[in-house]
Amino acid sequence: RAAQWMHQQFVRLGLKSEIVATNGHPIVYAESPPVDGAPIALVYGHYDVQPPDPLELWETPPFEPTRRDGNIYARGATDDKGQMLTHVLSVAAWLKATGSLPVNVKFVIEGEEEVGSSNLDQFLTDNREQLAADVAVVSDTSQYAPNIPAITYGLRGIMACEVTVRGPKRDLHSGVFGGSVANPLNGL
Repeated sequence: RAAQWMHQQFVRLGLKSEIVATNGHPIVYAESPPVDGAPIALVYGHYDVQPPDPLELWETPPFEPTRRDGNIYARGATDDKGQMLTHVLSVAAWLKATGSLPVNVKFVIEGEEEVGSSNLDQFLTDNREQLAADVAVVSDTSQYAPNIPAITYGLRGIMACEVTVRGPKRDLHSGVFGGSVANPLNGL
C-alpha cells in the first residue's frame, strides 16, 4: 500500500512515476519534467518501517499519526517517512509557487531498507544510466539534538572489498631498479 500511495503522490504532482517490481517489495521511481541544462538531484528514501512491537508500549496506535507536544508520533515518522515526505512536499510547494522546478529531480523510494535492501543493488545496476545525477540526497540520518538542525554530508561504516595489486612478474633488486619501478604496495 505504501508504494502505491507514494506513486499516487508523484503522479498527482505531475511527475512521471512507476512502481518497479522486484523479488521483494517494489521500488517507486519518479522523475520531474526535464529542465534542460539544469543539474539533477537523485533523492533516496524508504517506505518500510521497523515492526511496532511491543504494541502495549505505544501511547497511541503506531500507524495512526498523532500530534503530541508539538511532535508527530507514528511508526516510521522519523525513519524514514517524515524525511522522505519532506522532499516530496518541497517539490509540491515549489511547483505550487512557481509552476516548475529549477532542477531535475529523480526519486528512488524502496521498501526493504530495514531488512538490508536486498533488491536495491540490482535495481541500481539495471537502471544506472536512468539514475545518473549530479547529487544524491539521502535524509535517512539523525541529528545531534532535537533543536539543532544538521546537514549530514558523510557517514562512516563498514566496507568489505577485495583488492588485487599487480606488479612485476619477477623480483627486482632495489639497488638496480629502486625508484625507477614503483612498488605496487606503495602505489596502493
